[in-house]
Amino acid sequence: MKNPLRTTIAFDEETAGIFEKLKEEKLSQSEIVRNALKFYYLFRQLEKYDMEKLKIYVEMLSEGEHVILDLDHLVILLDIVEKYKDEGFWELHKEIARNHAEQFSGMTIEEILRRLEACNFFRLGRSGSEYVLVFGSDHIKKFMRVFLEEVLKGLNKKFEIRENLTKIRIGVKD
Repeated sequence: MKNPLRTTIAFDEETAGIFEKLKEEKLSQSEIVRNALKFYYLFRQLEKYDMEKLKIYVEMLSEGEHVILDLDHLVILLDIVEKYKDEGFWELHKEIARNHAEQFSGMTIEEILRRLEACNFFRLGRSGSEYVLVFGSDHIKKFMRVFLEEVLKGLNKKFEIRENLTKIRIGVKD
C-alpha cells in the first residue's frame, strides 16, 4: 500500500473553531479535511450564487412541498383566474396565506420577504423604513399583495401597503 500524502494546513481563528467543532463528531482530522475537499470540489461552482438563496431553495424543494414553475406559466394561470373572475380562487389563496402566517411565525418581515423574493415573485429593495417590492406582472403583484396582506394580518403586524404601477411599498409598524 502506498503511503498517504501528508500536508500541513494553517487555519485562521474562525476556521480553527469550525474544525474543532467538526472534530466533536468523532471523525479523524484527516477524514474531516478529505470530506471537506471532496464536498468543495463537487460544489465549488455554487460560490458564485447567493448562499442564503441557495439555502432557501434547498430547504423548500427538498421537503417536496414546493415546485419550480416557469414565471410565464404562473402568469397565464393568474390570467385565467382574472379572466373568469374566480373569487373562489382568491378565498382559497387567502386561506393558504393564513396558513403560511403560522409557518412564518418567529421570522422577521424581512426574512419572509427575502424568502418570497427567492421564489422570484418580486425583486426586494428598501426605501427608508419601507420595503419596496418590484414586479414584472400585474397578476403577480395582485397575487402577492393579497398573500402578504393575509400573512401580515395573521402575524398581527400593523402595516400599510401602498401600490404603485409596478411596485408595492410595505411599511411595517412594530
